[in-house]
Amino acid sequence: MKTILVDDEMLSLEHFKYQCEDIDAVEIVGCFEFPLDALAYAQEHRIDCAVLDITMPEMDGLELGRRLKQIHPDLVLVYVTGYGEFAQEAMALRAATYLMKPYSKDDVVFAMHRARLLCRGGEPRLKVKTFGRFDVFCGNQPITFRNAKARELFALCVDHNGGTVTMEEAVDKLWEDRPFNEQTKALYRKAVMSLRKQLEEAEASDVFVTGRGVCHILPEKLSCDYFDLLAGSVEMRAAYMGEFMAEYSWAENTAANLTRLVRRRMRPDF
Repeated sequence: MKTILVDDEMLSLEHFKYQCEDIDAVEIVGCFEFPLDALAYAQEHRIDCAVLDITMPEMDGLELGRRLKQIHPDLVLVYVTGYGEFAQEAMALRAATYLMKPYSKDDVVFAMHRARLLCRGGEPRLKVKTFGRFDVFCGNQPITFRNAKARELFALCVDHNGGTVTMEEAVDKLWEDRPFNEQTKALYRKAVMSLRKQLEEAEASDVFVTGRGVCHILPEKLSCDYFDLLAGSVEMRAAYMGEFMAEYSWAENTAANLTRLVRRRMRPDF
């Protein structure tokens, strides 16, 4: 993914470039302190992604993004700034994401991974909503799960953000009033089979990975408000109102952790 960086502070350019050095498939082809230089480069070269500071004296990053997309309509934009009030306008330009300074290595990895997904032809096939109740969408259509426990197992995997869910934990969470025995193991396997079939029908079977007595999801295959909040999304921070998969009692601990995370990130010194 051929990427340019534009920031009127050279140290910021060098820092972001350094953070991208070991991210697969990201090729930094230009670093520019002046927006007009970036535009001139874009006129003569193919670029897939532009990482733009918003507050610059010559031309702000929002205007630069508009002009770059006139040259390359499929260009993916990533915005970086220290000012949260520009988030809505940045998202109106269909930016891949919006990084607040100071950002972490994980923030950069998430932003560039999301940009690569968009460069490959659009958003992930599945969109997961966790704020409030748990819902899964394929395109714009909600998925209606035929097996309620398959739905809850998928929710538990999302809660683990790519981490392994063991059969023992799944039984403890999904069948909390029943012992861990051959009957509940069979119920777990039935839920796994139902979830696999449902995802195959949605042409998203690669999202869910199973092994002997374990399962997990691949977060990079999903668009998810929870994952975006963890990655530092200002938009998702504003959207989170304290409820996370509210229908599942086992999700209460994650909801409390997210509330603390949001409060900490809202502090001026964060």
